[in-house]
Amino acid sequence: MMSLSRLIEFSFALLVAFLVVVVISFVSLRPLLNEAKMEAKAEWAGFLRAVAARNEALPGLAEAVRGFESGHGKLAAKILEARSVSMRSTDPEVVVASVDQMDRFLGQIEKLAQSNRDLDRYPAFDAHWKRTLQATYRITYARRCYNTNAASYNRLLMPFPQNLLAAVFGFVPLREYPASRTISGPEGA
Repeated sequence: MMSLSRLIEFSFALLVAFLVVVVISFVSLRPLLNEAKMEAKAEWAGFLRAVAARNEALPGLAEAVRGFESGHGKLAAKILEARSVSMRSTDPEVVVASVDQMDRFLGQIEKLAQSNRDLDRYPAFDAHWKRTLQATYRITYARRCYNTNAASYNRLLMPFPQNLLAAVFGFVPLREYPASRTISGPEGA
């Protein structure tokens, strides 16, 4: 039978061994966490650049829609309002929400262009629409890449016992922003 002091020594040794395993596993994982986090941040920066590029194209598209038929002024105004929200905000949640809102409005414009071939052939609309679609495809691609990297990073954070030290050293899960498909595009976009 073990004495109480032996039991305490054994428990302490077991605790120290566990802590050593936790520290070693975290130290070996830390470079991977840093790399995955940096990749996700780079993809997020690419997403923001694509949003900015589309934001530059939207005033011309809104004017082309208004210029084609005055009845679509409200839709153009809604797009510009969502654009201004995404330009002013630094909060990722707000930016993504305004991007999603713009995508819904652009989906309405796409349906309008498909149902009214005269709009689709209107030169001012066509040029701005193509530029807006290219930026939209870049947004979709960058968002997908960011979500993939964020998911990989989050998976690295999950395993026990590394997760015990990860939060202590500032490694917290990244938010993923799944995209809804509102505008048709090339395959794989």
